[in-house]
Amino acid sequence: MSASSPFRVRVLRKLAAWLCALLLAAPASAQAPAQAPPPAKQEPPVLRVTTHLVQVSVIVQDKKGEPVAGLTKDDFSILDRGQPQTISTFSVESIHPLPPPAEPPPPNLFSNRFEQKGGAPASVTVILLDALNTKFEDMAYARQQIIKFLGHLQPQDRVALYSLTTHLTVLHDFTSDATRLLQALDRFKGHSSATLAASEPDPDSGPAETGIAQLDAFLSGAFQREADFFTTNRARQTASAIEAIANHVARLPGRKNLIWVSGGFPFYIGFDGDAPPSPTQETRTFSDYVERAARALNNANLAIYPVDARGLIGPAAANPAFSATSHGGPRRGGFPPVRTISPSRANFDTMNILADRTGGRAFYNTNDIQASIRRAIEDSRLTYVLGYYPSHGAWDGKFREIKVQMNRPGLHLRYRRGYFALPDVPLEFKQRETLLREAVASPLQATGLGLNIRVKPVDVPGARNLKMDLQLDPRDISLQPEGDRWVGAVDLLFVQIAADGRQISGEAKTFNMRLLRQTYDSILKDGLVLTRTLPLADGAAQVRVVTRDATSGALGSVTIPLDKLFSKAGS
Repeated sequence: MSASSPFRVRVLRKLAAWLCALLLAAPASAQAPAQAPPPAKQEPPVLRVTTHLVQVSVIVQDKKGEPVAGLTKDDFSILDRGQPQTISTFSVESIHPLPPPAEPPPPNLFSNRFEQKGGAPASVTVILLDALNTKFEDMAYARQQIIKFLGHLQPQDRVALYSLTTHLTVLHDFTSDATRLLQALDRFKGHSSATLAASEPDPDSGPAETGIAQLDAFLSGAFQREADFFTTNRARQTASAIEAIANHVARLPGRKNLIWVSGGFPFYIGFDGDAPPSPTQETRTFSDYVERAARALNNANLAIYPVDARGLIGPAAANPAFSATSHGGPRRGGFPPVRTISPSRANFDTMNILADRTGGRAFYNTNDIQASIRRAIEDSRLTYVLGYYPSHGAWDGKFREIKVQMNRPGLHLRYRRGYFALPDVPLEFKQRETLLREAVASPLQATGLGLNIRVKPVDVPGARNLKMDLQLDPRDISLQPEGDRWVGAVDLLFVQIAADGRQISGEAKTFNMRLLRQTYDSILKDGLVLTRTLPLADGAAQVRVVTRDATSGALGSVTIPLDKLFSKAGS
């Protein structure tokens, strides 16, 4: 074998990976025209008569960083793009559990409504271990820091642990039991992200050097396009996971925190400061993914606190210990030395933008990760929620800056810096179906649209059927007056899932509503009830029901296990 053979093998492998990525992406684009919905399924644009309410959670701290209590609505003022607004709603929220419901829920009732469950927390913190975007050794270090934090968990803390690898996983949902959280964290042994490795340049490969300039340029471009593909995939997956978490906690009252422990994904690719982009690299920003995640976070009143899992990392130029060629001494936490490239500024930009847009703050270049998590939780001890109806009337989808002011000097405020003025225009059928299917794949129940489902198993010879009465919270549904009717639409998706997680079958329906005033008043009182009898496929272990308001986009989902239901019915 010649000396150049390893290089050729590496080239062929990278080209194969890149071509496979293109081939995998191609069918979706090629099939898009064939999947276009017929005109009859598209909803016409509907303008809401009701005015949009914008809510802003404000943290007020004194010079010592302590929360300031006893403030009233008159202490605050709000500017929307510099224009004063009238504060219409005002509340004070602090960490405390909700009281249990007066009566236990009836049998065979499945719900995504936290108020149906006793002791649901009024303020929660989600810790997301983002192994998709973090090197294995850095996540191992961050995991040690989280173990230290959980060792000092306080009784009022309500913490959930999730992980992101190739998919989002619930390690443990909300609890104040540190022992259970530590046991769940012990089951997370880490993850070596192939997607991260594929999206970063290989320091050992260097530029292609075949001796043929045109071939070298082609190979270099192919390698870069491969890296860009996987970087884009990381950004998309991460934004979707953040959005799923926001949809899950949307119904909980009070301020919520998402502590994103991660190496981060870049806000842009193909740009290097003031230098022109490389001719072989794609140039784009991931603002669409970041903005979509920020919208979901703001709708759920969920502040994001990015925490850099890499701890203390200095610039390579200023600190040779962190240069790309360093093989220095022992690393923090006892891990062996590794080759480390100075982190991209674009990663920090993404962290700062998400934190700033949602009222959180980013922690990076620090080895005290556990203290960063504690400071994020402490922000929820006391918050003021201000609501106003914007007077601008320009719902054009653009970002509008918010400024909150106080008439008391010497206080520090933190709040989300703005919102997207999105018009309430229904999405096309294909877009709505995509969002529904994403909710099906999520391990978390979406709670933006309240959903109760009472089920009755119908076991007849040779078949199984499930009768479902679905009750939707009318306060979560957008209904607009149109003449003597109230008009709206709700999408429903019923998916049957096997025990191994395979989706066996799915059925989508849209319920268009044109309600008379008398019917509308009845729905406001008793809720919107829809009845469906679903024939069950062989091998179905659970049914996932996802519902979505076609106008506002609010999502709700409930999972119904079938084994116990039909074992009861047959006993």
